[in-house]
Amino acid sequence: MRPACRPRRPSGGPPAGARPPPPDVPALLTRDPAFRALLEVAQRAAGTQASVLLTGETGTGKNHLARFLHERSPRGPGPFVEVSCANLPQDLVESELFGHERGAFTDAHVERAGRFEQAHGGTLYLDEIQELAPAVQAKVLRAVEQRRFERLGGTLTLEVDVRIVASTREPLEVLLAAGRLREDLYYRMNVVRLHLPPLRERPADVPLLAEFFLGEAVATHGLPPRRLSPEALAVLRAYDWPGNVRELRHAVESAAVLAGGEAVTAADLPPQLSATTSGRLRAAATAGTTLAELERTYIDEVLRRTRGNKSAAARILGIHRKTLHEKLRARGGNSVA
Repeated sequence: MRPACRPRRPSGGPPAGARPPPPDVPALLTRDPAFRALLEVAQRAAGTQASVLLTGETGTGKNHLARFLHERSPRGPGPFVEVSCANLPQDLVESELFGHERGAFTDAHVERAGRFEQAHGGTLYLDEIQELAPAVQAKVLRAVEQRRFERLGGTLTLEVDVRIVASTREPLEVLLAAGRLREDLYYRMNVVRLHLPPLRERPADVPLLAEFFLGEAVATHGLPPRRLSPEALAVLRAYDWPGNVRELRHAVESAAVLAGGEAVTAADLPPQLSATTSGRLRAAATAGTTLAELERTYIDEVLRRTRGNKSAAARILGIHRKTLHEKLRARGGNSVA
């Protein structure tokens, strides 16, 4: 008799054994209190079987956090199967996820296990889950709730043991209103929701991550020692990072490779980083903004990004906390404009 499921690993729940050491996840390095709190919640969620929904802009580290959840769970020794839903060919989505039997379609010359079967005993990560068609989302929901499904072209119901982690970069309310994410699947996945903040809301992490990525680039490319000059750090701090941690990593790697000496200067950084800052300065000069007004605006912006944390703001500004207090007091108070 054909077994109920032909998993890659033995059935009967997650593999036993000690948890592996924590993975190397540089995108999750942080000094930001709010992000640290998020990681603490993720650590607690990791030890459960609950489905997790990750939200956040592109490049904030959702893929890294998904692996973080897997490696710190009892399923850590099992497989971690990542599916980029946006990159699946529309005519092969069901086959990719659920597998197919021989003869299910023209090119199905052999039977094939899908991603659900491949993830048996481990974690299945569905990146950008909203890119799946509603009909496929319905089949995913059934597989999540009942832990069973049929291969494409098959009649045998297969049982599988997987934990689901899903992510989206788009606002959930927009996806639900547009019908791009089924409400029933959303409610099933939204047992634990973790929102990764953009890098512009974690300004204290920019120097930390930049130094890490610089060391990583030096090791990867066999470069001589490199260090970030104060001018380069100032440019990195001033930039908004629309591509978030991923963009920072690429920018620092590029600068490390192109630097002509030990010090990575502002000129070594990608042009778009300094162009943004220069454009703001030109606009301020055109408007006749005084140096005092420009300094006040910059201090207020840094305080806003650090959520009023004056110690963090002073580190970014490169001044002592006492100096920051004196500047705020001189203009008539400590409130952020």
